[in-house]
Parts: sequence; C-alpha cells; structure tokens
Amino acid sequence: MIRIVRNFITQEAIMPKIYYPDNFKIEVVKYYKMHRNIVATLKKYGIARSTLFKWKKKYEENHFFRVSKKPANTGHKAQAHLDKLNKIVAASKELKCGVTSSITEKVAEIKRLEGKYSIHVLCEALQIPRGTYYNRKKKGDIPNRYELADKELSVMIREIFYHSGERFGRNPIKYKLQEHGYQVSKTRISRLMKEMGLEVKSAPYATEHKKSLSRNKFRNLVHGEFNPSAPNTIWASDITYVKVDDRYMFVCVIIDLFSRKILSYGISDTIDTVLTMNTFDEAFEERGKPENLIFHSDQGAQYTSYAFRIHLEELNCKQSFSSPGYPYDNSVCESFFNTLKKEAIYYHIYDSASELAAVLDEYIEYYNEVRMHRTLKMKTPSQVETEFFECVNL
Repeated sequence: MIRIVRNFITQEAIMPKIYYPDNFKIEVVKYYKMHRNIVATLKKYGIARSTLFKWKKKYEENHFFRVSKKPANTGHKAQAHLDKLNKIVAASKELKCGVTSSITEKVAEIKRLEGKYSIHVLCEALQIPRGTYYNRKKKGDIPNRYELADKELSVMIREIFYHSGERFGRNPIKYKLQEHGYQVSKTRISRLMKEMGLEVKSAPYATEHKKSLSRNKFRNLVHGEFNPSAPNTIWASDITYVKVDDRYMFVCVIIDLFSRKILSYGISDTIDTVLTMNTFDEAFEERGKPENLIFHSDQGAQYTSYAFRIHLEELNCKQSFSSPGYPYDNSVCESFFNTLKKEAIYYHIYDSASELAAVLDEYIEYYNEVRMHRTLKMKTPSQVETEFFECVNL
C-alpha cells in the first residue's frame, strides 16, 4: 500500500522574555547559598544555570537589587510565576510532540489536552503563539505564508545538502541560499534540517571517541549481525530520496533481515514520523504482529521521535540504532537502495508521485518474487521464507 503523506513545516516561535522581580532574585540566591545544591535550586525555581550565577555574582558585589516597594505583591507574582512554570513542566511530560514538531501536530496535542490544562500553558509548553493556535483551529490545516516559505526553503535546503554529498551544514547552505537571492538565518536553516533529519556526514574516527549522552538510549542491538535465524526477528528500515518534477519525494522501506524481503514501503513529500510510523504499521499488521521483534534504523529524527519510540514500545518492539558516522551499521538497507536506483529509479523521469509509486510497485514485486540474491544462495526472498516455514511445519 502506497501512502503519499501531506505535511506542513513547523512555524518558529519565540518565547517571551521573563522579567523577575528583585525580591525573587534575592530569594533564589539565598536559597542556593544556604543549600549549595545547584540542581535543586534550578529545579525549584525553574531558571537556567547561567542565570543563577549571574544573580549570585551581582548579589555578592552589592550593586544588584532595588528594594521593591510592594514586597507582598511581588512575592505573590513570583509565586504565580512558579505555579505557571510547574504547570508548563507537567504539561510537557504529557505532550506527545515537542517544540520542533509541526504546527499541525502541536494543534492536535493542544486539542487533546485542553480540558486538562489551559490553552495558555499548552501554547507556552509547545512554544506556539495562542493566536496561531486559535487561527489554525478556526481555519483548519491551511498553512500561512511563513509555513509555505518554510516548505519552499526545505526543498532548496534538501537539494543543496544532497548535492554536496551530505557534507554541507547550516553555514555553507546559508551562503548557497544567498547566491540564489534568499536571506535566511542560520537558526532557521538548522531547524529545517533537523525537521527533515538531515545530518552532516562525520568520519568514523571523529565519532569513535565521542561519549554520547544518549548512548544507552540509542543502543545498537544488532552489531552487524544481519543474518538472523528466523523471519520476524530483526527488521531494518531506512529512507532515501527521489527527484519528482521540481522537488524530492522520500521513500521509506522495511526489510526482514532473515530473507531480505521488502515488507512494506511508503512515499511522502516530507521526511517525518508519519512516514515511518505508517510504513511500520503496514508491515506489522501484514506479518501478524510478531513478538520479540527488533527494529533497526539510523538515528534520524523520524525514528528517534518521542511519538515513534512510544508507539514501538507499546507494541513490545525493541529499537536498535546504528551509530552516527557508521553507514555500514545499516548496510542491508543501503545496499537495497543502491540496487533499486541502478535497476529501476534511474531509468525514469518522474512528473508525479503516482508515477514513482507505479515503478516502486513493479520493482519491489520483482525484487521479492523473481530476483535471486547471492546472500540467499541465489534464491528469492519469498522462496527463502517459503522453505523456512515448510521446514518448521514438518
């Protein structure tokens, strides 16, 4: 089943600057000096580490604060501010999307939780202006000019990024856009690249010595063992891009490593969690909801998103991730995409997504049912699975 997914790009939002009363600053500094616990202080008052030490320095230099004329009222405001921060933190824990998610996803989450939290708190937690939320709720999923500009920029950024061999980061991309007459901030480029899962290639030696804070979170459970002893033991997934008319479409596939069979695939004009989740769900249903499954992929945002990880966790599926900078950790998918492009994709020029879908339909059926694989001792993926189940049922 082919899915052509429509999606809108995130609108950038800026949190308003918060002004703290002097008495509140004094209270924070005194609390820290009394307890000498940075983490506890930051957690209690909801401030940044740099803010705490800036206040502490000014406090010790005796040229810090003006005494408030209405301390009781100021204290009330400080407490109200703390209460509000606590509500934002509580709401953030229940949200299934984050500040980098699309406006469509944010609006859907706000609608889901608006009976439990105020619109004001939910909008601040997701960094979306309330006006944007109410307009979107009233008009439906109609993108504004900023979102349309983001979508146009995303196409150009993808093209520049892939044309560079995945070497260009935000700085060179910024200069390339300037050559085409576009003045775009580096912050905006970084945000769009993150949303599309575009990561600059890094040499193995550079990543080998990095101690990633998320190493335990994004563990590699496969370790290059790409030949499990039975079907539905380890699935692998990856995404590639194909030029269609004047834009790029993204193709996601899921492969059973036992037989190298393509279990499902999806097409989208946006590389996001919707694409990966729909493709996974199709394979999961088609294969009878297998248990004790390991799902292996790279660390792209569409695979590491909160929504996707929770979804797989609920299905008792363990996630495995290849290490950044090591493309061979997912070499089966890389090999399939190379074969797909050489044997099918490059023979056509595509004017529409439906034309691409037709080529993929035909080729994947040929790949599963007809094409023999050296890894499988010159058998087809379907033949390998049929022989396995015949032996099991003897």
